[in-house]
Amino acid sequence: MQFLKDALEDVKALIAITEQDITDIKVANNDTIFARVSQKEELIASFIKKKEAYAQGIEAKLREYYPNAAITDLTYEDKQKLLGEGANEVTAELHDNLEKLKRLNSHFGKMSLAVCEFYNSLLKNIVPVEDGGYKKSTLGNSTFLKAEI
Repeated sequence: MQFLKDALEDVKALIAITEQDITDIKVANNDTIFARVSQKEELIASFIKKKEAYAQGIEAKLREYYPNAAITDLTYEDKQKLLGEGANEVTAELHDNLEKLKRLNSHFGKMSLAVCEFYNSLLKNIVPVEDGGYKKSTLGNSTFLKAEI
């Protein structure tokens, strides 16, 4: 049960970071967004480990309490016994928070794509680009501008 609660805390932390990323992208505070990437990666890895540990615990209990049964064969009460007391509330909250994180990540992804498209179009307007065919482009002849990308 503690694994489940800790996984929930990881998701809540990811939500808070993503909300801050959305706030920062609106004001072009890109450096702080990039600085939080490693923190988000650590939280994701932590969540996955805790989720897997919880699943392994459930599997161990299943083998111990019901050695000849599959999870689909169990009654609701048997499943509740495997999950532990209070698991329904925690899993419901975890589900809700994962849905919220999914919505926030989708929103942030759309904002990131819009910013990327803006910078790419700005770059194309500033730096002359020639179409080289087959989706290749090269910098055009420019005697006054040298760009490194």
